[in-house]
Amino acid sequence: MKRKEASVEIKSGMGSVEAILHDPVQFITNWPYVVKVRGRNPVVAEIMLPRFVFKFRDTYEFEFHEDYNSHIYEGKGKRGNLTVVITLKEWQKYVSANVELSYSGRGEFFLGKTLEILVEGIARNLKELAEASKPIEVGKKTEKAILEVDFSDPMSVANFLAKAKMVHSGLHVIPEGGFFNVLNEILEKAGSEVLYLSGITSDGTSGFKVLVRGSQVLAVELRNGSEVKTLKVEGEDGVREAVELLSKVSGAYMVNAWVPAGGV
Repeated sequence: MKRKEASVEIKSGMGSVEAILHDPVQFITNWPYVVKVRGRNPVVAEIMLPRFVFKFRDTYEFEFHEDYNSHIYEGKGKRGNLTVVITLKEWQKYVSANVELSYSGRGEFFLGKTLEILVEGIARNLKELAEASKPIEVGKKTEKAILEVDFSDPMSVANFLAKAKMVHSGLHVIPEGGFFNVLNEILEKAGSEVLYLSGITSDGTSGFKVLVRGSQVLAVELRNGSEVKTLKVEGEDGVREAVELLSKVSGAYMVNAWVPAGGV
């Protein structure tokens, strides 16, 4: 069995770190070498571990459980097992996280460097996701960019993204009528009143974009094949149409989220 470790200091509260760890689907989706994720209990992840000209590919069923201050992701594959244990300790100004990875299976004697990159990537992604969840203030110029976003005008979107930072990227399986549950979940974790969310299916034929401020939808774009519908939300009629459009979103989407980067 091969074991590798990595440690990081996370400048965020324990609650922000644990919120990420308690969502195994999203957390595992952001690991290096993860090709595909599906399911929730268990989480089924296809992982490809490259080394030299070889690619050791396997599908793992991950069970998540906790033990005191440790969060354990135990993956059982067809050709091997991969387990990640994350141990947290809270200090006055930061949270320390120690990530330990254990792998046994095909190619384990060749995969030392690959497993080192994997465990370091898991630790780094945890740090970035947790620190990105801190509340962010919005400056006057960013406020103007928010109000001017109109998905029928690519420049308005570009102006907003120039003043934004990505806080989330992962695969979401959205049930029929469940779009706003996913939106509220990401909005809460982002720690920002304003959120720009985009999603696209794996074949690229369907997608959505939405800009929200708190519970208010400001702009929507919905794409299905060659058909594209954009909406700058104004008045009660606009709100009803936006809700109607977004309620149609369902299926598996790779979702990215941005929040304003602060006073600029």
